Amino acid sequence: MAPIVLAIAAAVIAVVLSAPGQSGHAAVRRPPPYWIIRPGDTLMEIAARTGVSVAQLQAFNPDVDPIALVPGERLKLWLHPPKPSPTPVPLGPLYWTVSSGESFGSIAAKTGINIVTLEQLNPGLKSTAFWPGDRVRLRPALLPPSSLARLAARLLPGTLRW
Repeated sequence: MAPIVLAIAAAVIAVVLSAPGQSGHAAVRRPPPYWIIRPGDTLMEIAARTGVSVAQLQAFNPDVDPIALVPGERLKLWLHPPKPSPTPVPLGPLYWTVSSGESFGSIAAKTGINIVTLEQLNPGLKSTAFWPGDRVRLRPALLPPSSLARLAARLLPGTLRW
């Protein structure tokens, strides 16, 4: 009789472990995202049924009057975490200090900025006449808001009013 009991136990374990979506560990379950209020519902009853505290229900639903729940109204049971804001890409250094033997080509290779852009950013420099210690602009300078306003007024006369 013992072999039969062992065979049945082994079969039950195999069925439980092979059930789809089951890993053998207790899964943390989250309630659905909202509760539709029914006649006679109270926050205490909804909290008891969903496992969400009354304080959380009130925090997730600040516009809902807990004393006068309206049947058919949706009550949020949890909030999605906010999406992280994209982190700004650092701009990198504004200038490159020239070392002996460097040219626009070597600086472009080291910084990933193409030669044409370097030449446009540095109209006063000639790649054939670099000296150690010269500064090569790598990106445009950011203008303060007052400079931007003056520039916009020059480019678009009559469209800005202060």
